[in-house]
Amino acid sequence: MYYTNKDIFVLSAVGCMDTERDGLESILAGNEEGAKGCCLSVDMTADGIAVLSSDGYCVSADGVRMNISDYTYAELHQTAPQLVPAGQAIDLARACHAKIAITVHNQTLLPQLRMTLRHANYLDNTIFVGLGLVEAARIAVANPDLHIMGELPALPDNIDALVRAAQTTGLFGLRAAAGDLTPKLITACRRAGLFTMSLPTGSERTLAGLIHSGVNFIETQRPDIAAMLLPAGESEPHPIPLMRY
Repeated sequence: MYYTNKDIFVLSAVGCMDTERDGLESILAGNEEGAKGCCLSVDMTADGIAVLSSDGYCVSADGVRMNISDYTYAELHQTAPQLVPAGQAIDLARACHAKIAITVHNQTLLPQLRMTLRHANYLDNTIFVGLGLVEAARIAVANPDLHIMGELPALPDNIDALVRAAQTTGLFGLRAAAGDLTPKLITACRRAGLFTMSLPTGSERTLAGLIHSGVNFIETQRPDIAAMLLPAGESEPHPIPLMRY
């Protein structure tokens, strides 16, 4: 039996529970508070190393912002030792049995991330987010082994046409703001075998609505609240790999 698009997963957002952004503590804190996954944001150093970075820079001990793409990993690590390699974060998520959502700021990192995830036997537990619909569709066609989510900028007038296009191009699902994840969109995605994911939220009311609607991946800064709102049994981690339904 595989995961289906009726399952619900709480994913801890970057810096959840007031932890440091782009740090390993966020993964641990989310796991301890009941999250079944974590969201990572990845960028590439000048020498091609994947590191955690939500904003494209890291901050040195004296407060200087250093653009990730302008320095080698050794240079960045020397002045900002808190910088975390993506592989280390993936290993920790794997140890926590957590699903992973990765925002990739530099698409040339995809082959490296694929190799790292395959080596960790965790490719099927990872989805890639942060890509516009057209861009996501192009990458999904070229990389059928990757779970690619398309970002929905706004709720379209013709939901059925959007879902058909997403299904045809091989997208894993659609990610949108909570207000755009309407029952009609969720139902259409479910019928097409697509998954849905929310943008990050910490609102208890919004979290309750997303869970009630059956959104599959709920990104939140408050996984503790979301875990308490899940129906009985949903808060337990599933031991089977994430696959298309």
